[in-house]
Amino acid sequence: MTVVWGIAAWLSFAGFGIALSVIDIREHRLPNKLLAIAAIVGFAAVAASAFSSGEFGGLLRAVIGSLVIFGALLVVAVIAPRGLGMGDVKLGALTGLYLGWLGWSWLFWGTFIGFCLGAVWAVALIILKRAQSSTPIAFGPFLILGVVVSALLAI
Repeated sequence: MTVVWGIAAWLSFAGFGIALSVIDIREHRLPNKLLAIAAIVGFAAVAASAFSSGEFGGLLRAVIGSLVIFGALLVVAVIAPRGLGMGDVKLGALTGLYLGWLGWSWLFWGTFIGFCLGAVWAVALIILKRAQSSTPIAFGPFLILGVVVSALLAI
């Protein structure tokens, strides 16, 4: 049963991740309702996996990971409010849930990968003269992609 809940959790992340990415790219916002539903469904799936396997360490790591990434991104948003939106901060709670579930080191690496991918994209747009340093760029898809890359590397 654990494998089923694990697959359900990752499918949930993929589905919400795609929807959130599309919205962020189109509208440069991450809707609170969709983020809340994604977090509730994600937590439920991770919790179901923990309860079915009796492995509660992963659930605790996921909850702490959610709080850590949310807090870290909140600090970044307060320091540089034009660089990171509050939607990205709230998305950090969701990405931290899944990265924490993967393991402690993935909290760092998954977020780092997301930031690196976003930076590479921004620099490429500037080099190609499709953006300036002040041009807003949807960061949510890169946070989500950081989790996906981490999950694939963790397999």
